[in-house]
Amino acid sequence: MKADDRPLDGAEKTALLLLLLEEPEAAALLARLDPREVEAVGRAMISVSEASPATIDSVLGEVLAIARETVAVGEGAPTMRHMLGAALGPDRAIGLIERIGTVARPPLFERLAWLEPPAIASLLDGEHPQAQALLLANLPVDVAARVLAALPAEYQPDLVRRVAILGPVAPQALEALDTAVSARVATTPPRQPVTGLGGTRRAADLVNRANLDEERALAALKEADAEAADALAEQLFTFADLVQLDDRALQTLMRSLDAALLVPALRGASQAVRDRLLGAMPQRAAQALEGEMEDRGRVRRDEADAAQKEIAAAARRLAADGTIGLPGKGPAYV
Repeated sequence: MKADDRPLDGAEKTALLLLLLEEPEAAALLARLDPREVEAVGRAMISVSEASPATIDSVLGEVLAIARETVAVGEGAPTMRHMLGAALGPDRAIGLIERIGTVARPPLFERLAWLEPPAIASLLDGEHPQAQALLLANLPVDVAARVLAALPAEYQPDLVRRVAILGPVAPQALEALDTAVSARVATTPPRQPVTGLGGTRRAADLVNRANLDEERALAALKEADAEAADALAEQLFTFADLVQLDDRALQTLMRSLDAALLVPALRGASQAVRDRLLGAMPQRAAQALEGEMEDRGRVRRDEADAAQKEIAAAARRLAADGTIGLPGKGPAYV
C-alpha cells in the first residue's frame, strides 16, 4: 500500500476487491463498468497491489456490510423491459417504457463508449450527415467535440447546423442507428489510434537532448513539410524561454522590437516573464511601455499569442545570424 496509509477512494477499493477475487468473478464485475470506470480501476490496481492486511480487512468489512443490506432483484432495466413486454404485449409495453424513462431502455451507442474519438470519426465516414449529427447529439459533449474535430473540416459547419436544428427524434430511429453502428463496429472494427506519440514537442526534445544542429534539422524538415518545420521551430525556442537569455542577448532583442508587438505580448505573459523583459529595458523605456500596456487594457488571447510567437521568431532570427545566443546553444560571440 502507500506509505501514508491514507483512506482508499472508490476506484481503489474496487481495484483491491477485484485483485482478491478469482479471475472469472473479477472479469464479470469489470464487464458491468463503463469505460471511464474501467480505466480508473485499472490505474488504481497499481497503487493497491501491495495493500496491508489491515487495509484489506477494512475493504472486505465494507463489502460485507453493504452485502448484508442489499437484496438482488434482477438485472434492472433489461428485466423490466422483458417483463413488461411479456405482460402487456410489445405495443403497449413500448408506450409505458417511454413514460418510465431512459432507465428502462438499454444504453444507446454503448459500443462507442469504448472507442477513442478519432476511431468514432472513422466509423462515421460514409454515413449520411443527418445520421452523423444525430450521433454527435447523443454522445457525451466532450467526446462529441473531439469526434467533430476529427471529421473533415469542410463538413463541420454543416454538422453543427444540423445538431442545432435537430428536433425530437423517435426512439425507434435512435435504436435503428444504434443497431447499424453496432453492426459496423462488429464487422469492421475501427482502428484505435495510438496516442501520445510523436509530434513537434517530442521532435524538439530529441533535437535538444541529442545536441543536434537546430538549423540543419529545421532545414531538412522544411524541405519535406514547411508547416511542420515552423511548428518545430516554435517548440525549440518559445516566448517563455526568453527568461533564459543572458542580459546582453535580451537587451539586444528588446531593442529590435516595436512597442506595438511588445504590448499585447506582455499583457498575455506571466508576471515572471513580464518582469524579466521589462528589466532588460532602460528604466524610462520600461515605464513608457508599462504606461502603454495600462492604456491598452485587456487584449485578446489570440492576439497575445501571435505577438509572443513573433517575438520568439525574432529571437531565433537573431540567433541564426549570430547576433545573440540561445540558451544551451553556446555563445553568439567567440
